[in-house]
Amino acid sequence: MTVQESKPPRSRMRAGVMKALAICVVAALAACTRVIVLPRPTPGPTPPPVPQPVVPRPVPPPPPRPRPVESFSSADRRVGTYYFYWYKFPTSHFFDDAQRRDDALTDHFPVPQDVDYESVDWHGQQFSDMAWCGIDFVLPVYWGAPDLYDRGTGIFSVRGLDAMQRARDRLLAQGKPCPRIGMFYDTTTLLNSLRGDPPREGRADLTTPHGKDVFYGTIRDYFRRLDRRHWALLDGRPIIGLYSAAFAARFDESLFDYVYTSFERDFGVRPYVIAETSWGRAGVDAFYSWGAALSGPAFRDVAQIGPGYNDSAVPGRQTPIRDRENGRFYEWSWLEAIRSGRHIVLLETWNEMHEGTDICCSAEYEHKYMDLTRKYVQLFKSGKPVENRVVLQHPQPLPRRNPIEAREYANERQVWINFATGGNHGVRIVDQGDGHFELTEAHGRRCVRSTDAKATYLYFAVADGFYFDQNEPLTIEFDYVEAGEGPLVLEYDSRDPKAPLDGAYKAGGKVDRHGGEHRWRTATFRLNDARFCNRQNGGSDFRIAVIGSPTWISRVTVTKSNRK
Repeated sequence: MTVQESKPPRSRMRAGVMKALAICVVAALAACTRVIVLPRPTPGPTPPPVPQPVVPRPVPPPPPRPRPVESFSSADRRVGTYYFYWYKFPTSHFFDDAQRRDDALTDHFPVPQDVDYESVDWHGQQFSDMAWCGIDFVLPVYWGAPDLYDRGTGIFSVRGLDAMQRARDRLLAQGKPCPRIGMFYDTTTLLNSLRGDPPREGRADLTTPHGKDVFYGTIRDYFRRLDRRHWALLDGRPIIGLYSAAFAARFDESLFDYVYTSFERDFGVRPYVIAETSWGRAGVDAFYSWGAALSGPAFRDVAQIGPGYNDSAVPGRQTPIRDRENGRFYEWSWLEAIRSGRHIVLLETWNEMHEGTDICCSAEYEHKYMDLTRKYVQLFKSGKPVENRVVLQHPQPLPRRNPIEAREYANERQVWINFATGGNHGVRIVDQGDGHFELTEAHGRRCVRSTDAKATYLYFAVADGFYFDQNEPLTIEFDYVEAGEGPLVLEYDSRDPKAPLDGAYKAGGKVDRHGGEHRWRTATFRLNDARFCNRQNGGSDFRIAVIGSPTWISRVTVTKSNRK
């Protein structure tokens, strides 16, 4: 029997081969990873550092170039106005009492319920009316300040500005004209009490870094909020109107250097600043004078005019009144502005209803002052010379009528003061720096005696309810002692524009004293053009000028005469 040799299975052979290959691979890897140890180099001198190339510090990019926006030219004739947008019926700037009975407005909006600084419709109507008048740019009266935007006056300032932009966008989308928007910085916000800075009764010091940051920060934040497409530009520069410097503790020229530099850094353009004259020559572009609505047209680098002034509805004020004279004062102001040759006219104001300086549509005047504005803006922009003249009935502001006296003596024909009896009825003597007196007794009567100065006065005021800016003949009598040297001259507030101070001190006659007897006599003066608007010193209406030796006065009467 033959025996055959057995063979291993095919799987076992394959496994053996794989095992041998694995051993070979591991051995090869171990050989490659042996570490070769080299001898440590002998220490020697340290080689000098290899110089590295100097990489220049990156230069910051220039400010972004402003997008092209239509600009006014300083060679053109342009008209702007101040826009008080703080109204929101009935909660903001309408009522002064919690019961909402006293609106403290001299003039009134036709539909007060529509007035709202957040209303796009209201701003749109105002802008449309301005454009119809020919007004080129508007200066919103801005009461915002850094850290004030969510409280107090900051709320209307920013919300109203946002609504204005939406209103202007809508008008332009409709193809309607619309004034461009500048800024009127109401510097009242420099008062610490408004911003919450200590001390509460203080004002911002604009010579300090903090004060400059507050001042410029107000301007910066306004223009960051106002889209550039709405800016009012003069020669490519945004227009900023600046209110009084009286609300700053201190300032110097460095303030405006800081403003111009910072604005150009932030916006890539230098602003055009028109400052109120109280800022002095502090390096701004132009100056104007506030108060033209009351005092009359003012001409600095720009012309400023207004329609009149009356803040008698505001509690606690006694500002004189500028009578509108049915539009004559506004027309006269416009003609003077055109003759001045100025290329910019600022209108004071569009809608300050508390002070009665508005030219917008109102319940009292409807569209009268809009019509006048349109007429004279067209004349102004035509460049044609003007020849016509307007004569004012009241060339000067009218002193405020005494609110209590205005209700008294209205039906009287005679008022008087009697030192002999100690009584008075609608006439009072007014002590003044150039008109002191003493109560005494002389020649059997109680009386007043003037001082020993060689020239002095005795001032008298008549109750406004009896006579205030009327046009009725008056007779003045006073009892005096004949003895003494020098004349006694009556000077009264008249309508005569040629008399001193526009008629406030017109001579109405005199009595001569030549050392006569020590007896009482009566002097009588008839006045046909008395005005009696409290325009003499101390709010007086007439005075007795005592020339020479002192005099004694025991009684004064003022009587309304019958016309002949």
